[in-house]
Amino acid sequence: MKPVERFFRKYFLSMAGIIVLFVLLNVVLFFSMLIWAWQTSETPDLPINEICDGIMMDGEGHFTTAEGLSGLLEENHAWAMILDDAGTVIFQRGLPEELPRRYTTTDVAKFSRWYLGDYPVYVREHPQGLLVVGGEKGSRAKYYFSVNESYVRKLFVGLAAVFSINIIVVVLLIWKNTRHIEKAVTPILRGIETVSSGQPVSLPEKGELAEINRQLNKAGAFIAKKDTARAEWISGISHDVRTPLSVMLGFAGQLEDDRTLPASAREQAACIRKQGERLRSLISDLNLTSRLEYSMQPLRMKKVYLVELARQVVCEFLNGGLEERYGIAFCADQESESLPILGDEALLKRALGNLIQNSIVHNPQGCQISVSILCKEAGITVEVADDGAGVSAEKLKELTADHRRLESTDEKLNLRHGLGVLLVRQIVEAHKGTMIMESEPQKGFRTVLTFPV
Repeated sequence: MKPVERFFRKYFLSMAGIIVLFVLLNVVLFFSMLIWAWQTSETPDLPINEICDGIMMDGEGHFTTAEGLSGLLEENHAWAMILDDAGTVIFQRGLPEELPRRYTTTDVAKFSRWYLGDYPVYVREHPQGLLVVGGEKGSRAKYYFSVNESYVRKLFVGLAAVFSINIIVVVLLIWKNTRHIEKAVTPILRGIETVSSGQPVSLPEKGELAEINRQLNKAGAFIAKKDTARAEWISGISHDVRTPLSVMLGFAGQLEDDRTLPASAREQAACIRKQGERLRSLISDLNLTSRLEYSMQPLRMKKVYLVELARQVVCEFLNGGLEERYGIAFCADQESESLPILGDEALLKRALGNLIQNSIVHNPQGCQISVSILCKEAGITVEVADDGAGVSAEKLKELTADHRRLESTDEKLNLRHGLGVLLVRQIVEAHKGTMIMESEPQKGFRTVLTFPV
C-alpha cells in the first residue's frame, strides 16, 4: 500500500475509532449516572412485607402489633391502615387526619394505582383485609404503564434501527469528508514525493489548497533549476579543467623522464604528476556522480560475469605498480563463476575499483585487501574488505545515513570517504542492488555489494 493511501486509511479508521469510543463513553456515563442516582437516593420501596407481618389479631379479635412496628413506620416516614371488605378502616397507625376513614370500591381502585390524596401508597392483601401503606407527600413517584407487548418490541427495534442509522450516517459523513480531504491533499503529498526524488512537479493551482499547490510548484521549479545549474556547472568545470590538466600531466611526465635533470627535480615532477592524476580522478568521479544523480548517465546494460570483471580489476591494480605494503587476495565460489547479471560493465568496474582504491588511499601504512565474489539467496555479492585503520562508529553512521553528501578532499588531494562511497552507492542503486558497510577503528573496513541475478 502506498504511503498516501495508508495515511488516509489510518485517518478514516481513527475517526471510526473515535465514534466507537464516543458511544462506549456515553454508555458508561449513562450507567454510571443510574448507579450514582440509585446509591445517593433513599430506598424507593417501603418495607410492606415487614409491616404486614407485624400486624396480627389475637384470639379475642383485637389487633396487636409486633415490637418495633411503630419505629419502623417512623423511620420510613410512613403510615399504615387496614380496610375491611366494606372499605372501613379497622386498623391504623399514623394515619393522617385529613384522610377519610371509609372508602368505596372506586376509591380503592384509584389509590391502588396512583395516590391517596397526595400520599404515595402501596397495597397488599392482609388476612384481615386490605393493607394500605403510605409515605410522605412528594417522597416517591408512582407511575402506571400498560402498553401492548408488540408495541414494546417494535419500540425497541425502532430505537435500535434509529441508533444504527445514526452511526451509519456519521460514518458515511466521515468517509465523505475523508474523501474530500484526500482529493485535496493527495496531489500535494504526491508532489512532495516527486520533489524529494528530484523530479519536476506541476500541480493544478485551483481549489481550496491552490496556494499550497502554487508554492509547491514554485519550490519544485526552484529546486529543478538549482539542480540543473549545479549539474551544468560541474560538467562545465570538468570539461574546462580537463584540457589544461592533461597538458600539466604531459609536461610533468616529460620532466620526470628527463635524465638530464637533477634527481630532486625529477621527484618533484613525479609528485606533480601523481597529484594531477588524483585531481583528474576526483573530477571524473565528481562528474560521474553528478550525472548519475540527475539520471544523465546512460546505462549500457548487458550480461556481465562479476567473477571475470573482478579478476580484471584486481589484475589491473597488481600490474599497475602496486606498492609492496599492499596485498590483494581474490576468491570466488564455483556457482558465481557461471552466473551473470545485467549491468553496465564500465560502471561496475568503476565501483569495484573505487572500493579497492579507498582501501589503498586510507591506509598509507599498508594493508591486506580481499575481494570475494559469492552466490547467495539474495543474489551475487561482491565483498571488498581490508585490515587497515577503519573508521569510527560516528563516521560509519554518517557514511551510511547521509550518502548524498559530497565531501571534499584534504590539503593533499587525498580523497576522504564520501565522494567515492557516494559514487559506488549510486552505481549499485542504478543496478537495483544494495550496499552495506561495516567498520571499527583499527579493525579494517568492509563493504558488501549485492546484485540481483
